[in-house]
Amino acid sequence: MAEAKKPAKARASRASALKATAPAPAYTSKYSVGDQISHPMFGDGTVTAINADKLTVEFPDSVTKQIVDDYVKQRHL
Repeated sequence: MAEAKKPAKARASRASALKATAPAPAYTSKYSVGDQISHPMFGDGTVTAINADKLTVEFPDSVTKQIVDDYVKQRHL
């Protein structure tokens, strides 16, 4: 009686396995601390901190907001 063959396991190459597990590059904002920005609702402000795509912006009268960087425009002085 013949033995049934087990199906061969597909082996991924080491390079393709590393590609699949490599982390995505970190997001880099186009703004820097100290940049002057403009927001359509809050007006003009200054970037005081950056965390990935979120900017901490200080507006007049000491109002501080965290805003996603896509919602502001850089002011050119």
